[in-house]
Amino acid sequence: NTQPTRWQRDANALVLSLDPSRLLNVGDPTGRDARLSMGAALLGTRIAASRLGLGVSGVESNEHSARIEFGGNSIPTWDENIIERRMTWRYGFADSPKADLSALQERSDTQLTADPVLINTIAELNDATSLTVMRDRAFRDELRHWMRLSKTHSDWSRDGLNAYSLGLSKFEAMGAGVVLRTPMFEALDTLGLGKALTAEAAKTRTAHWIAAFHRPQDEDPLISGEAFYDCWLSLTSHGQAAWPMAALADEPDANAEISRLMKVPPDQRLINVLRVGPLPSQVSPKARLSNTELIVR
Repeated sequence: NTQPTRWQRDANALVLSLDPSRLLNVGDPTGRDARLSMGAALLGTRIAASRLGLGVSGVESNEHSARIEFGGNSIPTWDENIIERRMTWRYGFADSPKADLSALQERSDTQLTADPVLINTIAELNDATSLTVMRDRAFRDELRHWMRLSKTHSDWSRDGLNAYSLGLSKFEAMGAGVVLRTPMFEALDTLGLGKALTAEAAKTRTAHWIAAFHRPQDEDPLISGEAFYDCWLSLTSHGQAAWPMAALADEPDANAEISRLMKVPPDQRLINVLRVGPLPSQVSPKARLSNTELIVR
């Protein structure tokens, strides 16, 4: 939740760009994930413009920005309620009847499974991969920088990952603040406690579905990001929340194994793996930057 995209008006166009201070130098060294995020913001801009009857006549992009030209009419696509309801849910999912996701299964860029054996295999692989990632001290330090573990944190409702969004109780949040500190984590990991500190398998097993989202190998991440957001909005429209397992897509060996397990076509690149289950009935407001911080004048 670094919210790296910024909007700026240029004559009759909008220019989307990335705020360098919001990039993850350790977690996303190539900037690919940031560009995926900007692609999601691009689709969000299209949807917002459609509510005003504006169509997008063209998008010109380079490595750092995308320029949106408007022209013609457009019919609104996603309902505002769907956009507001879309969320990441990290508390584990309710034990209720599975939703009919046949519409998602028809997407050419999404593989779905509800097989409990396969879900368990993926849960164990995710825990092993996440532990490997968390053993990187620089990664932990960057993660802690974006964690807001107490409501007294000045950015609790603004950005980053607050304790509520992480699915942590007050006690767990206090513990995380201590355990993730260097070298505390390394000392506990040496004692064999690393897996217990980072394990999510029990919650992962509550997922009704696992979704592997993939796109063509050579596709611009900007386009992939638009498609990823559209896929997630589709999940929301079916009453589903999602919880990414980004490490499975980012770590090469895990990426290859998930691609095999989920039968991702060989000409496709695995973008992300989502745990999917029913939306909760009530959710807290999302931490978001103000519009004045997002718009460059």
